[in-house]
Amino acid sequence: MMQISIDQAEGLERTVNIQLAAEDIQPKVDEKITELGKEVRLKGFRQGRVPKKILIQRFGQHARQEVLGELMQDSIEKAINDNEFELAAAPEVTKTDDADDGGFVFEAKVELMPQVPEINFTEIEVEKEQADITDKDIDGMITNLQKQKQEWKDSKGKIANGDLVTLNYKASNKDFTYPKKDTEHMGILLGESRIPDDLKKALIGMKAEEEDALELSFDESFNVDELAGQKVKFEFTIKEVKKAKLPQVDEEFVKSFGIESGDVAQLKKDIENNLKRELKQTVDNRFKRNALKALRSHCSDMPLPESMVRRESEYMAKQAQQRAKQMGQENAPSQDPTEYEKAAKERILNSLIIQDIAKKQDIKTDFTKVREQINEIAQTFEQPQEVIQMYYQNQDLMASVEQNVIEAQVMEWIESEVKVKENKQSFDDIMKPKDNT
Repeated sequence: MMQISIDQAEGLERTVNIQLAAEDIQPKVDEKITELGKEVRLKGFRQGRVPKKILIQRFGQHARQEVLGELMQDSIEKAINDNEFELAAAPEVTKTDDADDGGFVFEAKVELMPQVPEINFTEIEVEKEQADITDKDIDGMITNLQKQKQEWKDSKGKIANGDLVTLNYKASNKDFTYPKKDTEHMGILLGESRIPDDLKKALIGMKAEEEDALELSFDESFNVDELAGQKVKFEFTIKEVKKAKLPQVDEEFVKSFGIESGDVAQLKKDIENNLKRELKQTVDNRFKRNALKALRSHCSDMPLPESMVRRESEYMAKQAQQRAKQMGQENAPSQDPTEYEKAAKERILNSLIIQDIAKKQDIKTDFTKVREQINEIAQTFEQPQEVIQMYYQNQDLMASVEQNVIEAQVMEWIESEVKVKENKQSFDDIMKPKDNT
């Protein structure tokens, strides 16, 4: 008769002790040998006529191992089901032993999923940003579109902010001269290129062919390696000045962005819709981050499965290495997973909290919203229908969208329960990159 007992180890670990009696094992071994006897071919015997004694000698141990493997799997599953364990990782057999009477005993380590504590959502305050899309925001985007199609015209006039300036220079201090011979070229888009403030001030008002010399200190992150972090005497001559000529916002300009009617009002409407979509996505993501951070603070004593933390840390380390390769670092070194443990724990805790809410509130995936999200994604491509078809034919892509939708539904529920502190800002302020901590 099978005997099962459970011992609590450390934290979320449990040790399952299982004893299989000989009467649990031997009949199944005999069945295996009987089945083998029908199929096996041995020299000197006809198929199906091999004596059982010889079959036991040749295949008995192998049959017993097969049976033990099946019984171990079945008995572990029984222990898990009987105790309603929710596992964080596959069980691990840690000890096995044959009993003198033909029985078998073994131990298996299982790691349980943690239980998210009860949270009083009504006591939690979460900030949510708000903004309106104004005519100024739309006009600013149109200006950006104009800049994408602007022309540069040579100028003999005074340099102003926004001009494209090319200069020849030589930099030196007591330790080095760069370049050692002749001069080097530098292109500057005034107002956007990262240059020392003193150089920008000096350029304003100058003209082509004029020259000057300054004492400058370059930032450590300056894009010319020889000048980065250096304090130098900077001698330069302005070789060329170009001023931007923005295109008129007319029918031709509008059609160049795929609006066949050439209607400026339609362009503005499309821009407004795009800005609203970007704003909503940013506001929702920030609210999600703020809300989950607040919820995690109510789960600070909740233990996390070591196996999950290890897997997530390793996954994040590999992602970081892949990103480095994509950025051109061909021999990007492997990352240390322990450097990602804190972030991995936050990710896991976020996921557990979302899953717990979805389960307790019986939140199921809304497939209408799944279709809406796929359609929204598709509209950002030139061939939307092809993208939609690709999503519906790819299970991984569909699963990703479904996960996003269920998370969004959970966040909607959270927003309906917590105290929402509204923070009114401008569109530009909300869209500025912020620290994600």
